[in-house]
Amino acid sequence: MAEPETLVLELLREMRADIRSIREELSELREGQRGIKEDIRGLRVVQDSHTLKLDFLEDRGEMLRESTMTALGFAVDASERKKKIETQIADLRERVERLEKAK
Repeated sequence: MAEPETLVLELLREMRADIRSIREELSELREGQRGIKEDIRGLRVVQDSHTLKLDFLEDRGEMLRESTMTALGFAVDASERKKKIETQIADLRERVERLEKAK
């Protein structure tokens, strides 16, 4: 009778060792998960920071583009006005010359 009892105790000891081993592995996994969660939180903070910076740069780029387009528009407008004035001056000179010749 002593043999089956010893066999049961031996199996129970093995089961306890297996359970202990599983608990240790779970504990290590939980620690690893905590580290991963902290890393993910850190990455999210960095991502948020980069998103804010990119938003600022996009706004700045759009503002510069609009300013450039406005400046170019003024330059084109001024150039066209100058051409009109030069044409008017040329016409007026021609008229003055014709009037002077007609005298």
